[in-house]
Amino acid sequence: MLSGQNIVCFSPDLSWNHLWRNRHQIMTRLARQNKILFIEPTPYLRPVIQQTKQAGMKTLLHSTFYQPMPNLWVYRSANAWPISGKSPLSDITFALRKRQLRRTLARLDMTQPILWVFRYDLGEMIGHLDEKLVIYHAVDEYSAYALTDDKNARAHRQRIREIEQDILRRADLVFVTSATLLKNKRPYNANTYFIPNGVDYEHFATRPEEFPPDVADIPHPRIGYVGSINEKIDLNLLEAIARQQPDWHLLMVGPVLLKQPDAIAPLQALPNCHFLGRKQVSELPAYMHACDVCLMPYAHNDWTENINPLKLYEYLATGRPIVATDIPAVQDFREVLHIEDNEDAFIQAVAQALTESTPAAITRRQRIARQNTWEQRVETLSSIINGALDRPKD
Repeated sequence: MLSGQNIVCFSPDLSWNHLWRNRHQIMTRLARQNKILFIEPTPYLRPVIQQTKQAGMKTLLHSTFYQPMPNLWVYRSANAWPISGKSPLSDITFALRKRQLRRTLARLDMTQPILWVFRYDLGEMIGHLDEKLVIYHAVDEYSAYALTDDKNARAHRQRIREIEQDILRRADLVFVTSATLLKNKRPYNANTYFIPNGVDYEHFATRPEEFPPDVADIPHPRIGYVGSINEKIDLNLLEAIARQQPDWHLLMVGPVLLKQPDAIAPLQALPNCHFLGRKQVSELPAYMHACDVCLMPYAHNDWTENINPLKLYEYLATGRPIVATDIPAVQDFREVLHIEDNEDAFIQAVAQALTESTPAAITRRQRIARQNTWEQRVETLSSIINGALDRPKD
């Protein structure tokens, strides 16, 4: 494993304790032998102004710095230095953010860090921290977040592509989480590598002694989706399942993050649909194990064509049967899950999956999960990074 390095991780997550994603998994493992500074996103000027109006000037002093585990610190710059799109204010606030970040690195004795950037718009510090290596890690096709096709959306998508192409060219290494992203990003950087997501196997494979209280009284069969409820999800498919199979109980475990929250109303109105809200990562295995079948009900759009869902590996680690729509990320796992797109065929696949919780079937799924652990992923990442560090600079 990579060791003895200083790593500054620029994350798009609102906080370290937000929904855990691949950056959390990777950095916690690298922290065993390296120093990590996990950077939460810098606030933007307009939200800071609104917050200051509501809560007073004290909010300008708000910043974040703490240590949640050995060798890993979490940092966010003060609200007083937000991102502003216009000069000269943007130049002034950037200089202040850079000065404070450099002071923080000096305080931690983190010299010549590796910069690890987890989104296209978080690269402002590249070239300013005496870094020895720059890594760009793409986990989504970010331009696909705007799913409409009006003039403004097209212009926004093009702007995202331009910003990302710039950081792709400036990075020493690029990691992507799907084969589709590899195809799309490699033309801008030859040192682009496909590293899928993974799983904390022991955490998700361990069956809880009892199910969570908000699940215990829900009858079987329980058909579950665990994850963010956003535009990636085919809500019409879920509604069809719930209406056609009123004796099945649909568990929706995760935050509702839809741009149009009312879109979920038809599902929420059904008596066999249970929205259980966001859960901590420590709680997720219990909810997955509580399901008789786990769902990956993804819609078909540019966003889902490029994803590599964490839940695929987490579901497999539980050993629960899985039914997914036909997106690229699941193609190599046909032997251990059902893949259907048509509503009727999907429902039939769920009915079949309800009969597939035999010890042999569970073992088969968990064997695949063991081949996709975060420990294995971090070893692969480390090998590539060590190779890049050993290469002479131009």
